Amino acid sequence: MKPRARQLFKYINKVYGIFQSFSTVSDGRVNPSIPLASILKVLFCSMVLKVHSFNLIESYLREGYFNKFIGSAEYSLSADTFGYALARTILQQFIKINDLVIRKARYGKVYRSGTIDGFVVTALDGSEVFRTKSESWSCEKCRVTEITKEDGSKEVHYHEDIVGACYVGKHPNLVLGIERVNRGEGELSAAHRLLKELYRRHNRYTDIITMDSLYAKAPIINEITSQNMIAVVRVKQQDYHIIRDAEGLFSGREPDLSSTLSLHSSWYDDDTSGRKYYYRVRIWDSSGFESWPMVKVPLRVLRIEETRVSYNHKVISEPAVTHLVTNADEATVPTETLWRILHRRWDIENKVFHDLKKFWGFGHNYHHDSVAFMVMLQMAVIAMNLTLLFYHRRLPASFKRRNSLLSLREMIKITFWSVSKELWDPG
Repeated sequence: MKPRARQLFKYINKVYGIFQSFSTVSDGRVNPSIPLASILKVLFCSMVLKVHSFNLIESYLREGYFNKFIGSAEYSLSADTFGYALARTILQQFIKINDLVIRKARYGKVYRSGTIDGFVVTALDGSEVFRTKSESWSCEKCRVTEITKEDGSKEVHYHEDIVGACYVGKHPNLVLGIERVNRGEGELSAAHRLLKELYRRHNRYTDIITMDSLYAKAPIINEITSQNMIAVVRVKQQDYHIIRDAEGLFSGREPDLSSTLSLHSSWYDDDTSGRKYYYRVRIWDSSGFESWPMVKVPLRVLRIEETRVSYNHKVISEPAVTHLVTNADEATVPTETLWRILHRRWDIENKVFHDLKKFWGFGHNYHHDSVAFMVMLQMAVIAMNLTLLFYHRRLPASFKRRNSLLSLREMIKITFWSVSKELWDPG
């Protein structure tokens, strides 16, 4: 068996300098006996190896599993040490490390042909990552929700929510950034803050930003417009003036596009989704609407009516109607591309948040200090991004046809014995 673990760590250190980056993180501890860089390297590798518990990592260390990797059998790392060290780090430094990964991937032309029909598309969405009824497992930044039970009694829940942004359409679905939804605020505030931060840190990082109906608000659309980017927003609110005006216009004419479309195309040659069925689509498309209060630019509205049909012409779903709003005109973004973006927006839920929680320990409460909790979320993002880049950019197509990303991670776990300290510290 090829030493996939050694290949992975050699690639991410040579190309992205990940272990050197860990050496730049400030250590807030006084006279620590164990360097913070060694702690971060162990935690990073544990995430790649699917070991998502400080206590379990401690057991692996005690049995000598990391001796060759950290270069010493004398490190007495414990679960308490992990939490104590992370609580005294600076979150922004981990965000910067992920920014460096994204920047190098972009400069390496990871999306040279775009992610959807030639456009680089980013999805923005929110997700709950942790929930508990125990106040002792919460922190001062947890959101608090009071739930009314069936018997009328009240129950207090403490939960952590984030808003994230990632590339959607074509692999790899790299996560650009995550933003905590703080106590006392909603997802919209965190989303607005994340948009500003991504523009400040990456400038021209995408062509199109797509969002669900929760973010169909004037401040969000105005922020994207001010960054000279294209917003594509699904709108469920049928009482919006702009939707009522569009329906009145569309009711008296034939659709602008009536066709049978498939999500699978040459743009997604490394993706199997959309191969089992196609869509009968009717789309009405018109521009120049100015009936959305507070939005600073005229908007374009699409009414999309679609029915999912199997390749043997069997109807799979009832006809569904969806409305999209965008600030791009017909000459810039074709109607069919907007329809495809509507569907590919789900990649952030189905492929990114789902995989982070199920396979990368994203929803695990390692240590609920407010800083340590977010640091571990950032570590999960960094670990997943780098593993995706290794899988999709370094490994040959023949390997990917035979093996999934999950299979690769099993191979990495099996061959971790081949990784030594000299791989990241040749001195």
